[in-house]
Amino acid sequence: MKAMLLCAGYGTRLKPLTDSVPKPLVRIAGSTLIHDTLFHLHSLGVDTAVVNGSWMADMIEDYLENTDLPLKTLFQKEKEPLGTAGAVREALPFLGEEFLVVYGDNLTRQPLAPLMELHRRLNSEVTIALAPTGEPSSKGIVLTEPDGRVSHFREKPPDEVAESNLANSGLYICRNSAVEHLRKGEFSDFGIDVFPMLLKEGRVLAADTPGGYTMDIGTGKSYLIACHDILSGRLTPYATNSNIKDGILIENTQSYDDIELKGTFWAEKGASISKGCSLENCVVLSGAVIGTDCALKNTLVMPQSKIPKRTIADDKYLKVF
Repeated sequence: MKAMLLCAGYGTRLKPLTDSVPKPLVRIAGSTLIHDTLFHLHSLGVDTAVVNGSWMADMIEDYLENTDLPLKTLFQKEKEPLGTAGAVREALPFLGEEFLVVYGDNLTRQPLAPLMELHRRLNSEVTIALAPTGEPSSKGIVLTEPDGRVSHFREKPPDEVAESNLANSGLYICRNSAVEHLRKGEFSDFGIDVFPMLLKEGRVLAADTPGGYTMDIGTGKSYLIACHDILSGRLTPYATNSNIKDGILIENTQSYDDIELKGTFWAEKGASISKGCSLENCVVLSGAVIGTDCALKNTLVMPQSKIPKRTIADDKYLKVF
């Protein structure tokens, strides 16, 4: 099977992490997102992946050319992003009659078999993997009939009026007939343009919740949770060189003799943590400097941040300085 891995977004919500690298090359507890995704696609039976890029596209292309991967990759460079469906239309000559579409924003372990069974049973043009969300207003919500046929799409409905909490999770089984009507080079989005049009024409779309882990690495909050999930062992990275021990990954070279570490912790290369600090469930990224006697809990310290001495931060989800 072939797949289209969508990596052309700007990663705006994840700034400043994406100021110097495109989102697919962001590291999550020591593992690069695109590396993890490509290995997962290989585990699903994918032998060839078309990867697109626009924002800092040369970095993605260089990664693909210089990394030992378990599947063949083809790179599609876009001067301006073509949208999720527009990018797939551009790549159709390399994808065949039926293929996967995968969003490069997601850290995922979703299985394919339940989707494929539904796809075959309903003979659908696109079958969408769903996942529950606590924030319907930030997602594309999908409504289905009891047999799995899609009845409606609700793009980012207000939380208080959302009819479901099952969202498009960025994994599709797709037939080329779903996008071949698009003009090459035309911007088009699956959720806004293609899916509603297919439903209006009476064509069969299907959706189901296949289970498995999935996390949209779109915000600092979700990034911190994903790091915690890898460090804690909830999710095992495909990278074989991980040095995580007891929930802790230390990549900088300083002494930790007078520093208290609790729960999960990751310090990236170039980070500096001063004496007397207590850090619990924290991620400290490259170039960050934490002053003496700080007490941080559930905290993401962004690259190049300067944390004043004796800072106290206790936030259930996220603290960015």
